[in-house]
Amino acid sequence: MIRRVFFASILAGALLGTGHPALAQTPSPDAAAAAAAVAEVRQTIETAWKEMQVYRTGGGRPAAPDHPALKWDATLWAYRDKYPGTEAAARATADAIRMLVRGELWDQAHTRTDAVGVDDAAWVRLSSAIYEEGSARKDFAYTIATLSKVAATTTSPTIKSAVLLDIGRAQRRQGDVAAATTSLETARSAAPGSASAEEADGILYEISHLSVGLPAPTFSTRARNGKTVDLAAFHGRPVILVFWSTT
Repeated sequence: MIRRVFFASILAGALLGTGHPALAQTPSPDAAAAAAAVAEVRQTIETAWKEMQVYRTGGGRPAAPDHPALKWDATLWAYRDKYPGTEAAARATADAIRMLVRGELWDQAHTRTDAVGVDDAAWVRLSSAIYEEGSARKDFAYTIATLSKVAATTTSPTIKSAVLLDIGRAQRRQGDVAAATTSLETARSAAPGSASAEEADGILYEISHLSVGLPAPTFSTRARNGKTVDLAAFHGRPVILVFWSTT
């Protein structure tokens, strides 16, 4: 009887397309290979960043000929040929360029960036590295020009959203709130539900409600002594809010 029930369950699962726990499908060879490639790249990236950290804490100089970013850039870039068009290649590409940025090897970073096509999935991660360069150099001209070109020509909504997010962040840092708002709104609408769209939405909220000079949002909360504290009760009086958390 048990065998008949087991067989009937398998048959029903096959007919209904639900399968059976005892016969759960294993990942396809392609999926397994893709996962293995990502794991390999992630391990390489982890090793590379550890060496970068040792170099910095040991007093290593930025842009030096022996900077480890140069070695790891070459290692990671090789994954583009080994696993072309894959998530593994996208991760390797973004981190290779980010390492060059962290090493202040600007020219090498630009050369690598120029080699990345506008529809390359690496841009989802690479975009923030380009923003990081602008932040480090306190000059966002290259950041905005490079990312604007990608935003205008990519056919990927996800990439467009990602680069517009960082364009908006750069414009905000420059003090151009109007341009930043436009870029962030477009980032939000380009790929609804994506991580970059959600982040853009959060920054837009900050601009609209939490910018310097705006009234603080009203709220009430319960103090440690059990009493309710209402911000409105402190109207006209200096108030310092301290935000903290524990992990």
